[in-house]
Amino acid sequence: MLIRLENITKTYELAKQEVTVLNDVSLNIFEGDFVGIMGRSGSGKSTLVNLIGFLDKKFKGTYYFEDKLVEQYTDDDLSKIRNENVGFVFQNFGLIKNMTVGQNVELPLLYAGISNQEKTRLVAESLEKVGLADFVGQSVKLLSGGQRQRVAIARAIVNSPKFIIADEPTGALDSKTSVDIMQLFTDLNTTSGVTIILVTHDPNLMAHCNREIRVSDGEVVL
Repeated sequence: MLIRLENITKTYELAKQEVTVLNDVSLNIFEGDFVGIMGRSGSGKSTLVNLIGFLDKKFKGTYYFEDKLVEQYTDDDLSKIRNENVGFVFQNFGLIKNMTVGQNVELPLLYAGISNQEKTRLVAESLEKVGLADFVGQSVKLLSGGQRQRVAIARAIVNSPKFIIADEPTGALDSKTSVDIMQLFTDLNTTSGVTIILVTHDPNLMAHCNREIRVSDGEVVL
């Protein structure tokens, strides 16, 4: 089992009132899954994936990652686990515009303690997987939206993470490009075995997933 959440509750204090964002959420994600987390804006799905991606450890309940209790890790431990095990892909791409394609893809490897030669090889492999093998020296400023998202995906997979969180990855793309990007995620899942957690409000994207988790008002509705 890759990820196991048991009775997760997340609250915030807003204007001296306690607001519950996640309420008693339990779910499992297995290696090789392509999971779609569906929900309207404000349903709690982004809070849920921030927690799954080790960006938030302030919650009630238990989170097991590879059968180890997450709350036992320090913040430094979690940063290391996040860098080595999670790839993030965002709606707005999250690229550094004054860097080249290759420099953006290389970012997760900067603290990996590997040689420059190995970094170059891994970056080239990742860009080849997303169909941008010849773009390593290109400025990201010159790329289309679809190409930028491919660079973001290459960056997410460059250190062979255990899972990818794709948060509305087609939200800024036209419909044809969206199809291409979703096919790329499908190929990564089926050929490379990458576990993918897709966050979306678009039911059309669920066709690419083998499981659906629906979130409504902070609860998982099965």
